[in-house]
Amino acid sequence: MAYDDLKSLIDYIDQSSLSYLQYEKDDQQIILAKEVPNFSAPTAAPAAVEQPVADTDSSLKQSLSADLSEESGETVDSPMVGVVYLQPQPGEDPYIQVGDTVKEGQVIVIIEAMKLMNEIQATKSGVVTEILVTNEEVVEYGQPLVRID
Repeated sequence: MAYDDLKSLIDYIDQSSLSYLQYEKDDQQIILAKEVPNFSAPTAAPAAVEQPVADTDSSLKQSLSADLSEESGETVDSPMVGVVYLQPQPGEDPYIQVGDTVKEGQVIVIIEAMKLMNEIQATKSGVVTEILVTNEEVVEYGQPLVRID
């Protein structure tokens, strides 16, 4: 891709509402991502969506309860766009499971963004009541990852 084309694409992404773009052609790959400001406006709780889990291992159970009215605690939100990993390496135990007690600052997931692995830490101490993402899922900036009560 020519420099001028790439610069035009960057300018377009910068001016648009897009926060992530991945472009592949032949042996070239370009990934562009931008941080979107996090505005703390009050919003309604999202509807619960039950997602099938490919791995039948009970250690990857997604939540204790799907009833939104009983949800409490605080969510740890994604600070970036990327691919979330629930375990340090394929085949290893996950960082956390529903029901685990975590400490503030403890690594709970990894997000891969632009080939960099970013450790995401618990924002408070407590009990993991819900894991809101699946392994290798693409997550957006500000998307809730885990609920800690």
